[in-house]
Amino acid sequence: MENNPDSTKPAGENGMNQNQQGDEPKTFTQDEVNEIMSKRLNEKSAKDEAKFEKRLAEAQKEWERKAKLSDEERAAEAQKAKISELEERERKITMRERRTEAAEKLAAKEIPSEFVNYVVDADAEKMDSNIEGLSKVWNSALEKGVKAKLAGKTPEDVGGNNSQGATSNYTQSNGVSSF
Repeated sequence: MENNPDSTKPAGENGMNQNQQGDEPKTFTQDEVNEIMSKRLNEKSAKDEAKFEKRLAEAQKEWERKAKLSDEERAAEAQKAKISELEERERKITMRERRTEAAEKLAAKEIPSEFVNYVVDADAEKMDSNIEGLSKVWNSALEKGVKAKLAGKTPEDVGGNNSQGATSNYTQSNGVSSF
């Protein structure tokens, strides 16, 4: 009766109740699922609405601030915005060029191009130094790996004193004459 799941023992008597055993997954009714889903949707929509209200208030303040500016101040702000946009564009183009340059340099050193993100930099000298550092580490690790793979024990002569070893044994056992 101790191991019988149909026993009539109270849940706490053996120290474990059904929830602790984890034998049966909890099942939900459609009403419970609907309640959980509506609660989550309400929380999400409340968060989204709060974000929207905040962004709307910020946009309204910015519009009011710009409305108070004179024409010269508006033109100056527009000029600053264009300059900052052009600088950002130039920075992106420079980084794209540096990434291409780094990939070419890594390929020349036979280093996988996946390492480009680790060496690329806006400063060309720093990027070159990063590539050189990676190259040294890469070659060292590659050399260690090759040595580890090639390291081993020289096989012993299993055929006795015969210098032909396994070939001689094969030819003798199969009736093949040696050349």
